[in-house]
Parts: sequence; structure tokens; C-alpha cells
Amino acid sequence: MTKPRVVIVDDDPQARESLALLLSTADIDSEEFASAEEFLEFTPDISSLCLVLDNRLPGMSGLDLLERLAARDEGAAIVMMTGHGDIPTAVAAMKAGAFHFVEKPYDSEAVLAIVQEALSRAERSQDTHAEADLFRRCLNQLTQRERQVYDLLLEGLTSKAIAAKLDITLRTADHHRGAILQKFEVRSLSHLMRMALPGKR
Repeated sequence: MTKPRVVIVDDDPQARESLALLLSTADIDSEEFASAEEFLEFTPDISSLCLVLDNRLPGMSGLDLLERLAARDEGAAIVMMTGHGDIPTAVAAMKAGAFHFVEKPYDSEAVLAIVQEALSRAERSQDTHAEADLFRRCLNQLTQRERQVYDLLLEGLTSKAIAAKLDITLRTADHHRGAILQKFEVRSLSHLMRMALPGKR
């Protein structure tokens, strides 16, 4: 699994250097970009990412970048920073999916705690996305008939009821059920249902 990482996007080189130095005191490595466009060009994968993002940037604003990344829903934990903080900007950032909003000048210890928490969140999100990817791969392995049986299993139907509904023998229904469990690498129907239901994985 990829180690969660920190990326700083700020057009002020001194601000980037200062924050990177602060993070290094907690043994946190970071990458730096001067604009949203530069970040997007060189960072296609934002999973397991803690992004420390300045709002006032040349070109695309930090808030615009935040909204764009949130729409991708890839699990990045985004901390919005600005030296021009105001309530509307903070509210807009949080509504757009920001993990936290910090106004400059910031308290060093508070920022370190926020970044460490954001990294933990990014790591948990990475686990969730990995599980979702595995689930989709398993689902795609099912034949058309197995998918029909799978859907009926999730509705709570027994093998006998599935056999009657699909006009197949009970033995065939049980065979499909076994094949489904094998492809998902689970031993029980309850485990399969936990994988299938959002929020239960």
C-alpha cells in the first residue's frame, strides 16, 4: 500500500519552504508546487494524499482546485490555508470537502496535528478505496447467470426461491452460489453481503 504523502501548493516560495521545514521536524516528507496547474500536471494520483492548499493562487484558485479534486472522490484529505481568511471562504471550503481550514499566520503545533490527522484520514480512505476496487474486480468476474443469482442472494432469497425464480434446479442454484462465494473469496453469505453493502466494507 502506498504511504500517504503531503503536498504543499502555495505560490509563496518562503511559505512553502517554511511549512516543509516544519513538517520535516515531525519526520513528514513533502512535495511543493507553486500553482494549482503545476500540481495537476505532475500529480495525477491524489489517493492517499494530504494536500495543504493555499487559497489565493495565480490562475486557478485553491478553492477551485479543491472543488475539482472533491468531484473526483479519490480520498485526498485537503487542508485549506489562506492569509486572507474569512467566514464565507471557510464555509465554502468545508462545503467543498476540505478536511480543515487554517488561517495564516498559523500555530505550528496546531498545523502539525492537523496534517498528521489528515494523513491518518487519507490512509483510511486508501484502505476503503482498495476494498472497493477489489469488490468491483470480483463482481466483474461473475458470469451473467451468476450475476442474476448474486442479485437475488442480496435480496435475501434462498437457493430454493432463486431456483424457482430463474427456472433452474436447486442443485444449479447452489452451484452458482458456491461459485460466487469462491470468486469473492468468502465463506459465507453474510460476509458477501458485508462486502456488497456501502458502509459495511
